[in-house]
This record gives sequence, structure tokens and C-alpha cells, in this order.
Amino acid sequence: MEVLFDVAAGIDVHRDILVVSVRRASEKGREKVETRTYSTFHDGLVQMVAWFDEQSVPVVGLESTGVYWKPVVLALRQISPSRLVWLVNPAEVKKVPGRKTDVKDSEWLSKLVLHGLVAPSFLPPAEQAELRQLTRFRNKAVGNKTRTKNRIIKELESSGIKLASVCSDPLGKSGRAMLAAMLEGNKTVDEIANLARGKLREKIPNLKRALAGRFTEATRFILRQLLGDLSHIERDIQALDEQITQRLTPYQREVDLLLGMPGLERVAVAAILAEIGPDMSVFEKADRLAAWGGVAPGSNESAGKAKRAPARKGDKYLRTILVQAAQAGKNKRGSWWRETYYRLVPRLGQPKTIMAIAHKMLVAAFYMLRDSVPYRAPSPQPVPPAKASRLVQQYTKKLAALGFDVALSPIAALPPAAPAAVPAPTT
Repeated sequence: MEVLFDVAAGIDVHRDILVVSVRRASEKGREKVETRTYSTFHDGLVQMVAWFDEQSVPVVGLESTGVYWKPVVLALRQISPSRLVWLVNPAEVKKVPGRKTDVKDSEWLSKLVLHGLVAPSFLPPAEQAELRQLTRFRNKAVGNKTRTKNRIIKELESSGIKLASVCSDPLGKSGRAMLAAMLEGNKTVDEIANLARGKLREKIPNLKRALAGRFTEATRFILRQLLGDLSHIERDIQALDEQITQRLTPYQREVDLLLGMPGLERVAVAAILAEIGPDMSVFEKADRLAAWGGVAPGSNESAGKAKRAPARKGDKYLRTILVQAAQAGKNKRGSWWRETYYRLVPRLGQPKTIMAIAHKMLVAAFYMLRDSVPYRAPSPQPVPPAKASRLVQQYTKKLAALGFDVALSPIAALPPAAPAAVPAPTT
């Protein structure tokens, strides 16, 4: 078996302990393995790195187990930045059931790394990792905001307040003003309905009907708590946006490039750059990036027959933001994504079409970042002659069935446009 490294280490990561094996290749073909156990506290991590230095270990492999691997990788990067760290997928290093121990797991991992039998996962640089941490936390904060808004609407519906049936956003400026007045309890329904703003004032008669319910004291208390939570979450999201904008400064060129793609706005661009980074040489090819992002089609072939296979699992955060961007892109009039959506959806259905657009968006982003070129919609492909002839016959028969006598002739080529006049330079 080919040896990729002379020495390699494998770490079986747990919450409280690290089982570490160092494997060394010998000239006679036999491999020597030494195993030690360390604590996951900082002093234990320092001792482990010192042992690696004594053994001249150039590469360390560990599984991506929950979040327990993160402090280990952080310590390895900070104390010995020149050492390679391979973060591997646990599904690729599984042992046979019934023969599994912590020591065997670390020894097996060191063997796989020594011979290069596993592929390391992408580990972002420190700056990108912090940006990724912020964008993922913002994603969860937005989810908390949505859940809180839904709970408020649920309490309103339980009390007979049908504000959601009249307002497109029951928690917008008008909705919050009316809700605050209802919680105070010192205004009539007519006075509360008159707090509506803008076009919502045209619905004042319906608002009076929708606001005719009453709150119990328990409901009033719960709504005050929920509204306070909602305001707090919104302030957190605003603070997160400021932090993300500040950390996007080194990537301003990439941000400007990606903002030119229809369907991508600043939040989506920040999330995409946080996940994949600006350097596309890490993924080498667009197909690898699409597979890593979870938007590439799966494959399931057996005995020469292709079977149905879902899209591969990948970075769920990247996949989510790409699907949202695909939804926004297909709603943008005049965009190539909208044209692609209506061309594919009759054949594939909406879910598969959205996933196909998300895949194309990620591939486009790959080439934009790799080549530093702005977004350009694909040029329309010429119709093949055989297909053109078939379409002509098909449409001619349809017109004849409607009672029209059609005579077709090709359009003469248009003469080339005259070049624009260039004004003479002035002195």
C-alpha cells in the first residue's frame, strides 16, 4: 500500500478526552503505532501538540464530530500553524460494528491518513471562519424572529383578532401601532383602526371588524413578552448585520461581482462568501463545489441501470441560501433565471427546477470568483436545423387546422449596422 506520509496522527475526539495515535512507517513495511490519551482542556491540547512536535508529525487527522473538533483544530492552528490538519467525514472512516474502541478508532484514522485513503474536508481560514460563524448565527436569529412573529399571530387569532386576514404584514408599522394601543386598553376600536397608515387606510372598515376581539389578562401578558422578544431579536439582527458588513471589507471586490447576479442581495452574498470563500482553487472545479454545496444531482447506478437519486448532502447553510436566491431570481422579470424556470418547470416540477437554478447559480458564482469577471447571462443557443424543421411543420399544421393557408419563406439577413460616429477631439 502506498505511503503518503512518513508519520501521521489520528485523533478520536470526545467531549472530555482525546485518544491520539501516532503511526510511523518503517523501511521493512511494518508500521509502529503509539497511542496516548489527553484531556480536552487547553492544557491537555498544549501537551498533545508538544508530543506531535517531539514525534515530528506533519499531518493530523480527526473526525468532524459535532462541535468537539473545533477547539482541537483551533489549538493546532494557533500553536503549530505549519502542521496539516485533515478534518474527515465520519462516514468515510467507520469501523466494523462489534470491533469498535476508542484506541482502534484513532489507530485506524492514523492509518487512513498515513496512506491518503481519506479526503480532507474544506477548513476555512480564521477570518472566513469568523464571518461564517456570524452569518450562520444570523440565519438562526432570523428563524427565531419568524417563530416569534408566528406565535404573536397565533395569540391574536386565539383572541379573535383577525388582523392577519386584513394586513399583509400584521406586525408592520401599522400593525404594531394598533397592537400597542390594544394592549394599553384605553382606546376604542374606531380609534385603533384609525392608526392605520398608507394604503391600509383604505381597509379601515375591515380593520374595525378584525379588531373587535378582546384580550384576557394572560393573553395581554404573553403578547407583551413576545413583542419584547421580537424587538430584542430585531436589534440583534441589526447588530449582526453591522458586524458582517465590517468583516466583508476584505472581500469587497468579490461582493461587488456577486451583487451583479440577479437574485443575489447583500445578505445572500455574505452567506455565500462565508461558506465557500473567495479562493476557488480550493475546489478546483465547479462540479466539486456544487457537490460540496449539496446542489449537485445524485447518482445511483446498478447493473447498467440508472435509478432515482436525490441531490447529494452537502453544506446545508449554503444550500438553503442558494435555494432562496433561486426563488428570488425566478421572480425577477427579464432575468435568465426566470426564463429557465418557466422552461423547465413543466417537465421537472417546481422543487427540482428551483434546485437546478440553485445549481446553475453556484456554478456561475464559481467562474465569476475564479476569473474575476462580472455576471453575464448566457447567450441564446441557435436552434438545430433538424429541430427547426420539425417546429416549422408542427406550427404549420396547427395553423392549417385553424383554417389558415400559410406560406413560409426565410427572412433575409439584415445589413450590418453602420458604425457610430466618433466626435472629433477638441483642442
